[in-house]
This record gives sequence, structure tokens and C-alpha cells, in this order.
Amino acid sequence: MKKYAVFFVLILGSTLLAQNPPSAQQSTPSTAPAQSQPTATIRSTTHLVQVSVIVTDKKGQPITGLKREDFSVLDDSKPQQIAFFSEASPAPPATSIRIPATVYTNRYDLKGQDPGAVTIVLFDLLNTAPQDQARVRQQLMDFLKTLTPQDHVAMYGLTTQLYLLHDFTQDASALVAAANRINVKESAAYDASHPRYFDVPALANDPTSMFARFQAAVNEADARAADREQMNRAETTAAALTDIANHIATIGGRKNLIWVSGSFPLTINPAEIRPDRDSASLEAYVNRAMQALNRANVALYPVDATGVMTNTSMDPQQAGNNKTLTCMDCVTEAPGTSSAMFSRQNNRDAERVMAASTGGEAFYGSNDIVPAVKRAFDDGRYAYTIAFYPDHGQWNGKFRKLKIETKVDGAKLRYREGYIAQADSLGDDQARAQLAVKEAAASPLDSTALNMVVSGKVTQDDPRRVELHIALDPKQFELTQFADHRKGEVDLFFVQRNAKGDIISAQDQRVSLDFEEQHYEYLARTGVVFIRHEPISPDAVELRILACDTASKAIGSVTIPVDPFLAALRKVEPPLKLENLK
Repeated sequence: MKKYAVFFVLILGSTLLAQNPPSAQQSTPSTAPAQSQPTATIRSTTHLVQVSVIVTDKKGQPITGLKREDFSVLDDSKPQQIAFFSEASPAPPATSIRIPATVYTNRYDLKGQDPGAVTIVLFDLLNTAPQDQARVRQQLMDFLKTLTPQDHVAMYGLTTQLYLLHDFTQDASALVAAANRINVKESAAYDASHPRYFDVPALANDPTSMFARFQAAVNEADARAADREQMNRAETTAAALTDIANHIATIGGRKNLIWVSGSFPLTINPAEIRPDRDSASLEAYVNRAMQALNRANVALYPVDATGVMTNTSMDPQQAGNNKTLTCMDCVTEAPGTSSAMFSRQNNRDAERVMAASTGGEAFYGSNDIVPAVKRAFDDGRYAYTIAFYPDHGQWNGKFRKLKIETKVDGAKLRYREGYIAQADSLGDDQARAQLAVKEAAASPLDSTALNMVVSGKVTQDDPRRVELHIALDPKQFELTQFADHRKGEVDLFFVQRNAKGDIISAQDQRVSLDFEEQHYEYLARTGVVFIRHEPISPDAVELRILACDTASKAIGSVTIPVDPFLAALRKVEPPLKLENLK
């Protein structure tokens, strides 16, 4: 960690959060005596497992009005006590708090975007053939026009990177306009993983000729390159799902993620089907994304954008010959092979597995995506949320199966199959912790595991030197108690990017925390503020500030557009009293 102690101080009880803080709070943290021994660890997170449950009758209609006592939960066959229970309800009204232009935050409630139960639509162009994109976009636009005022929806697009089309809104016309901005485009990444089969029909009668061997070598080389590109697409897609989960993690209740995509297989070229090429599993990518979705209580609804296709030139005499098989989402194979069929089934298996692991539902085999999207929206309106604190004490990274039952006769329940009993903290796994910070810094979305409020002012000596005030709630930190002190550490990162997205400046700072119990109780009500004097590069268009609790490895980030921020700072505005935002 680089040290910038001269320019960086920790202010406890700053006037940014409290109007009249006690003078004792102005001292900087001190180092504990060497003989002090920790007596307890105060953790901001507990192993709470949340599960969204959809309950329907025999006709598939939702059953509403159930109570906590109508449900029972089994964790690996052991009964659990339900700690929290709720039924989906209308979203709360938007906050009336006006956030000044000099203040940025990753808290949805302060931005007036705390939507309660929400739906996110991810239009996956990276894994969808161009010829399917226009049809799906139009169907999606038609559905968005039918949204009701209580529906809160956000839209994302995915190409080689994830981008926000529109943040949460109840304005259907704004969502339609955002969907209309989606450009149907050729994707080099998609095309590279779907090469055309190089075929010279004249060589069919001489499979041992030099030209036939050349044809086979070209197709094999293309196929191996396609495998690598498909792995790259899978990694990008899983990272996008993880980014979305981290971005909306602090929104309470169930979140539905409608993922409109052409493909996402769990394996590439299974050896039992394609012994001539290596088998590659994508489960590591998938598992990571599914864990992030489950932690954020997000149910995944994969919607197959490919639909049902037929080949109008099919000859009845060729029945059973895969030469007539139309598959817009698999590597084009030699005539007569069955790989296309297995590839399509592989994709559908992946969709089912991913949906089941999060409590969602997979939809495929239809040219109309509207019923699938409507089903996901309806689930959000009628879901129950059940939460419990597991008592097994075995947080060893293994999968634990859940079983939820209801007293209602004939009811059908849909929920995620289980959860990974993984510790909330990364502990001493520094490599994973560093990777998590790098990913948060590079993500197109802000992380919300630590809530942050950032404001600032321009210093008098330099108009591009900004005094940043980073406010956090100390109750979010995992602190160790020494006698009457609570201690911990927070890493802060300051990343500046230019118009091309390149990092042109990256600074970091580790801050030691040492709170007397009385001071901690006060700061738990008012917040703690870190102050940093940061010079802004003339080429910078974006400043991202990250905070990471070194104990729990929880990360928060806030992204600030430089030019609007500096322009707002140069205007005279009344000081913001953030205690009103607590």
C-alpha cells in the first residue's frame, strides 16, 4: 500500500455528517499497545440465507396471502427457524431528498431509486446471432409498452462489455426509447466462435487426398479457435452477471434478471460427443456468477433468443440427415454430423441449470419471448421472501440442499435448490481479495456491498485539486474489539480514466481504524468521513473511488464524471448535512 499520510486524514465526526460533533472525535486513530489482545470480533455481516419462493396452485396461478407459519424450511434435511418473512408488496415511493450535484453515492435510497422488488432486463448481443437481435428487440419494445406503474425496471446491454441502457425507472416510454437505441450489429466475438465449415464437395470422393487433408486441417484449426473464443464469451458473460448482482445487492427483496440470450453452454465439445477435440467446462465461470446472484437474492430467467427455426429447403428424403438442420447458435459442422443438435441441447441444459440454481425459470423453443418476460415480471409481483440463519456452523464451501414446504394442499413451490456454504469473508486469501478489487475497479457498474456517499470541494490553490469527503457507516465494517476499542482497516482506491477508458492514475491508501466504544456508538449514528486531497488529471473524464474493508473484503465504489463534478463544485451551494440522509 502506498502512503499519502500528508494529504490524507481521517476525520471522525466530521461536519459533513454531524452538525455539532464532540471535540473528542477530532483525534486521529492511534496504534494499540503491543500487549493488547483481541477479545471479540464485531462482524457487520451474518450468515443470513435469503430464499425467494413462488407458490402456485394446480393451474399455475399464484397463491397470495400466506403467512410465515404456512412455511417450513429444511437445510440439508435439518429444520430451520424462519427469521424473516415477507410477501411481495408495491415499491416504496421515491425519496423526497434532493441530492446536490456535488454529491455522488451508490445508495439507491438516496438517489430516489430504491425500488423494492425489481426486474432487470439484460439484452445479450454478445451471445446472440445478428439475425435474431432485431426480432427480439422489437418484441421486447412491444412488451415494455405494457408495463404497469408499479413495475420498476432497469435495462442493460452486453457486447464485449456490459453497459447500462437505463437505470431503474417506472417510465415505460423511457425504457422503450432505451431499447430502441440498441444497435443490431455484427459481433466479431460471436462470428469468431461460429466459423463456417470449409467444404470442397469435389473432394468428397477422395477423402485421402492432400486437398481433403488440407480441408480437414483448416476446419480443425477453425474449430479450436472457436472454442477459445467461446470460452472468452463465457467468461465475459459470467462477469457481467456477477457485476449486475453486485450492483443491485443492497436492494431489498427479490430481484428478477431476465437474460435474453442466444447461448451459454456449460461445456464446450463434450468428449463423449466430440472425441477429436478437448472437452472444456465452463462451470467455474457459471458457479461464480450463480453465487453472486444468490447472495443478492436474484432469480435468473434465461430466455432463448434463437427460438424455433425451420429450413424451408428440407427434402423429405433427407429426414434424419443433419445436413438440413438449421442452428443459428452452434459451430457450423460438416454435413451428416450430429454436433449441432447436441450443441443446442447443451445450451438448453445450461439455461435450465442456471435458472434452477437461482429460483428462476428457463424459456426456450418459442419465437415469441413476450410470455417468458411476462412470467418473470409476474413472479416478482407475487414472490415470498424467506430468510434464516443456518445453525450448521460448517462454512466450508460445500453445497447445501434446501427444501421448503407449505401447508397449502396441492401447492407447487419454486425456489433455488440450495446454496454454497461459503464464508462471507475472503479471510487471508489476498489473491482473491486483490482480484475482487481489480474487478470492482474495472466493472461498468458500482459495487454496493459498502454504502458510500462522496462529496467534495475545489481547493483554493488549484482548481483541479479536489478535497474529497468519503462518508461510510462504520457498522458496515468487520471490527475486532480490544478492551474498549474497536479496530480495523479500510483500503481506499482512487482511479482516474480518460475518454478511451484507459487508467491514467491509480492511487491507494490504507487507513487504520481505532474507535473507543463511546466514539463508535456516536459514529454509528452519524457516520465516519475520510478526507482526501486528489489532483484531477486534465485528461480524466471519470473518477472512481473504492472502499474495501480489509477484514470482510466487502467493497463499495462510487463513480464520478469529472467535468460535471468540477462544474458543480465551482458553484456556490449550501453545505449538505448528511445526517439527514441516514
